[in-house]
Amino acid sequence: MAEEKKKDYEIKVDVKNLNFYYGKQHLLKNVNLFFKKNSVCTLLGPSGCGKSTFLRTLNRMNDYTEGARLTGEVIIDGQNIYGKSVDVVELRRNIGMVFQNPNPFPKSIFENVAFGLRIHGIKNKEFIVERVEKCLKYAGLYDEVKDKLAKPAFSLSGGQQQRLCIARAIATNPSILLMDEPTAYLDPVSTSIILDLITTFKKYYTIIIVSHNIQQAGRISDYSGFFLDGELIEFDEAGNFFLRPKDKRTENFITSRY
Repeated sequence: MAEEKKKDYEIKVDVKNLNFYYGKQHLLKNVNLFFKKNSVCTLLGPSGCGKSTFLRTLNRMNDYTEGARLTGEVIIDGQNIYGKSVDVVELRRNIGMVFQNPNPFPKSIFENVAFGLRIHGIKNKEFIVERVEKCLKYAGLYDEVKDKLAKPAFSLSGGQQQRLCIARAIATNPSILLMDEPTAYLDPVSTSIILDLITTFKKYYTIIIVSHNIQQAGRISDYSGFFLDGELIEFDEAGNFFLRPKDKRTENFITSRY
């Protein structure tokens, strides 16, 4: 979307002139875009185009990558998250993340959801119990697991594990939810449940999703972006992006010519 349209939105995340390098490789090239508060944005593109790398810049997960270097700004709620004074632990409390593969911890169902609360120093047992129950309900999982919260998380099906990971991601009450192909390995029923959750969740969170699936993206997106070879080729409201793309490369991707 054009820069002048920013004034029409309440901006949650504003990315300016972002470049990311891994050693001598220039993986993200002068990316500029913004994310509106309480909306769903999908980032599309072929494998290796930089979209997952970009997603990890939004909660500084690339900090752990040796040889990584970043220039530019990622501004969340008015603060550049790469500033020297930023508390990275607090930043990540505010930004939940769900990965491509369900990755529950080797703990009970209950303790998976409670994990983030405990590491942030919350000790009130009543609060933890209430919060775990609430998050499991938000993730559409509570009725399926309420009688087996003490059982290992790995006893759940793949779709249930992914919903458990969603419950864990929202337990610390973030305002942003990042999702890296969250339905990639799920069956159609589990996929549909999670897509419905995403549509509901935008009342509470700003949601940014990396996806390969054009049909899913069209179903849930308020707006979308297309990455190719580390560049953001196009970014627009979903109606324009999917029906009236401005760039031929975007059109080729949407119509499966890549």
